[in-house]
Formats: sequence, structure tokens, C-alpha cells
Amino acid sequence: MSCVSSLQLARNPGAVLPPQQRDEELSPVIYGPRIYYLASQEARDCFMANPEKYTSGPSPGPAVPIRLALVGPPKSGKTTVAENLCRKYGCLRLSIGEAMRRVIAQFPHSELTCQLQAHLQAGDTVPDELCVLALDCSLLDVQCTTRGYVLDGWPLTKTQLDLLTKHRIIPVIIVEMQISKDEMLRRAQAEKVSIDRDYPVHDSANILLVRSNKYQKQMERVREWYCTQHHNWLQVNGEHSQWWVWEEVKKLAVTSAHQIQLYLSRITSGHAAALQGLCITPTEFSKRLGECSHYCPVSMAQNVLVDCSKKLTLQYAAEFRGLYYKMSGQSELDAFLQDPEQYVSPAAPHSLPPPHLLPVRRSESEVKAMFPKSFEIQGICPVTYVEGEKRYESLVPGKSSFAAEYKNKLFCFASERNLDHFMRRPHYYEITSLPAKLPPPQMPMPVTSLPMLGYLEQSAAISVINALSAVGYCKPKYPFVDPTKSALAYLAYHLKAYNPKSSDYIRKKYKKKLANFEEKCGLIPYLSSSMKRGYQEPLMRPIDFDHKIDRFLGLKQCI
Repeated sequence: MSCVSSLQLARNPGAVLPPQQRDEELSPVIYGPRIYYLASQEARDCFMANPEKYTSGPSPGPAVPIRLALVGPPKSGKTTVAENLCRKYGCLRLSIGEAMRRVIAQFPHSELTCQLQAHLQAGDTVPDELCVLALDCSLLDVQCTTRGYVLDGWPLTKTQLDLLTKHRIIPVIIVEMQISKDEMLRRAQAEKVSIDRDYPVHDSANILLVRSNKYQKQMERVREWYCTQHHNWLQVNGEHSQWWVWEEVKKLAVTSAHQIQLYLSRITSGHAAALQGLCITPTEFSKRLGECSHYCPVSMAQNVLVDCSKKLTLQYAAEFRGLYYKMSGQSELDAFLQDPEQYVSPAAPHSLPPPHLLPVRRSESEVKAMFPKSFEIQGICPVTYVEGEKRYESLVPGKSSFAAEYKNKLFCFASERNLDHFMRRPHYYEITSLPAKLPPPQMPMPVTSLPMLGYLEQSAAISVINALSAVGYCKPKYPFVDPTKSALAYLAYHLKAYNPKSSDYIRKKYKKKLANFEEKCGLIPYLSSSMKRGYQEPLMRPIDFDHKIDRFLGLKQCI
């Protein structure tokens, strides 16, 4: 069982990499023809009490080294998490500075060391090309190949990413530590008063903000590239406690290593294996596509075509006999992994039709470009017709926005759902004839050709109904104007204020006029409730009574 504790494996079947331990801490035990290594004296005692319990289980899979990169803005906790991973699993933490120091210390007379020292002694910035060479040289260390590495704070630019890809340095997962600028400045301020701080560093608020803005600007392209090419970009909220962040990153690292271990175990034993988490690029996946192309082999066994080319990730992809296959969902992936032979040739019940017999979606612009080719069956939706048991009521015309080409014929459908059903089983919905009696064609009629009432109903009905409802609710009566004219004026203001085709300026203008009209209409109920039968002294009147009575009387002159 190599150096994996037998007791640890029994208690935790998902263990992929043993924790880092010194040789003197291990407790070896001879049992039968083999030597078993136990992690502690307590584990050795448990093993010796019942060795059959721990040796009869499955053997551990191959040890998978951790290959991880940590990126994030300043003070996000990258180095702390990297050091914890290295302390836990014995992998090597590599920043660019650490990689250059290792090369200079281990290969003092190499050409790379001379070039690095020339830039450092001159006070220049070391070019990215030399940084990547130093990193590549450091990764040859036996600790990196057996235990793994944690790349601390790299890559930060698209140029650095391209250099890493050129040298085939591809971390299995990239973990981005996310923190806000306020949290970054708070942590920097706390570190300034820490007793563990030996010497001052360039971490003032201005410098940190400049570095953070530069990081956010340059990281966009790096994030996009990893998300589209390897699908290995993961994000962790770095504003939680150190223990929470450490547990989250450790969980991601162990899960990634376990996926690779499971892949190696299943491929070695000749079984199908899932491809999620293996950093396979779309180009590489296309080169090794199986006989089903981008169609789901499990659905194809049921004579259903499910095109998975729109699924950009490899969440439901698998490898079998050196070829790649894409499934449409988790249940189909589980079925394929359990018994892949029944879904591929020669045992597969159905094979993928040739390209000219596969249905193809067509956009509205593509349909126009295919003119004078017209829709089959007079533009009737074949899915609605077949699912409606070919009744007269199921003769529904399709729409050109939902179109597909099959066997060099164009079909249109009533909805996206019907189009999807046709793409899955085109042979089932393919019809060549229609009944003699068809519903009359639905020709579009211009609104301007309708009578006045019909035109208003189709174009302005909602606005008029809302305006009339507002008139009925407000019941406006403008001073010295009869109720009919008051209602008509209110209706006109409301239509202008809420006309969806007017500009924002015009709508705001008439909303103010409408509010002013309502205010003037409110003078009548106010004065009727405030005026008494007899004369009132000015001091006994409401505060704004005189102002409103003057305004009311002044409106008479405006009529």
C-alpha cells in the first residue's frame, strides 16, 4: 500500500495523498508477504488487533500529486493557504521569487543563473521568459513530481499565461481568492501594527489600491482563458476566517486529486472514466471524439438524438478505449460509466446517421438566405400535427424563427419546445402529406387598414383604458369649467404623460402638468370644506386659506 496508512484508507476511502510525515513517525508492520506503513503508534495497535479488517479492502489508487495555483488581489491570503497546503501534504510552494532563488542556489553555474543574476544585479525587472524558465527548472524537483506544487500568485497576465502554456505548465485547478478593497486595506492596517512584522514593506493604501486595480484589469483575460480552455477556474470568498478558507481550498484540492486518481484507476482497469477536472481543451476533445461525435450515446441507444455540442464544459463527458463521449446529463453519464460497451459499436443498437441525415437548426437569416426554398407541408408545424394525432385542430402554422433543415428539407415549428422535440426524433415527426382540408392561411393585416374602432383597440386600447380608469378614480372638476371638459382635459394630460412612444423629456413634462391640473381640481373640495357660513376673522382661518382662495378666483380670469 505504498506509504498510505492502511488504517487511514479504511477510515477515509477518498484519501488521495497521504499527509507529509517523517520516516521516524511511520510505524511499519510486516503481515504476510507485505509491509504496511501506519501513520502512528495508535494506528499500528489497531491494525495489529485486527489486520484482516484493513487488508481485505480495496488497494489504494495511485498517489496523485497536488498541482494548484493560487491567485488573488493583495492581502487575500494566498501565501497563508499555500503554506498550509505544503505543510499538510508535503508539496512545494513556488512563487516566482522562490523559483529564482532555488535555481540560483542549486545551479549557481548554469546559463539561466547567469542571466537571472545579470538582471537582478542591474536592478532590472526579470523578464517573464526567464521567470518561466526558472519555474520550469524548479518543477523538476522530486518533491514537485511526487508530492506536487502550489504556485503562489502566478500567472497574473495573459503573456505569463501563454509562456506557462508553451512550457506545458498547467495547474490542475486555479483558485482565485476574492476580497473587497475595504477588507484588503483593513488587513494591511492590521499587519502594520503586528509584532511579527520585522521590517517595513511597500503596503501603503495607495500602493495596494494601484496593485489591486492592476490585478483586476489584467486578470480578466487570464480568467476567461482558463474558463474557456480548461474549465479549472474556481473562486473562494477570502473574507471568511483563515480556517474556513483553508478548509474550502483543501476540499477543492483533494476533490481534484481524487477525480484524477479515479480516472487513472478506471482507465488502467479498462473501464470508462469521467473527464471532469482533467483540464482537457476543446481542441483536444474534438480530436479524440468517438463515433457519436457530440451526440449523447446513451440517448442514441434509445433512438433519440441529443446534441451536446452547446455544453461547453466536460461535466458529463467520459473516455472509453481512448475516445471521448459527451452525455446529456448525470443519469446518462452514470449509465455510460456502468456499462459503456452497450452504447458504442459493435453492441450499440443504433449508430449515428451520416451528416446529411442529421437535423440542423436554421436561424431566420439563414432561412432568408436559402430563398427560393420554401417550408415543407405548407409551413405547418409537424410536431403539433403528429402529437395532436393528426387532427384538424392540430394543423398549426409554424414560425420562421423556429426552423430546421432535415434531409435537405425546411421545416418550421410553432415553438422552441417543438423544435427541440423535432431535433431529438426527426424521423418520428417527418410527414410528407397533409389532409385535403386545411385551415385558411393566416395573413398578417396592417393595423392602418382597420376601421377607427379596430385601430384604436389594437394600438391605443391599453393607454385609453388606463386613462379612463384614472378619470373615474380622480373625478376631476376644474374651477369654472364644466365636468365634461374637465374630464376630457384630464384624459388628454394622462395620455400625454404615459405615452410609451414619447421621449422621457415629454413624459416628465406632461406628468408635471397632470399633477398641476390635479392640484387645481383639488381647490374646490378644499374650499368647500374650509369655508363657513358666516364671516371668519383672518386669524381664525386655515393658514393657506387666503392663498388658495386667491388662486381659485384667479383661475376665473384664465378661462
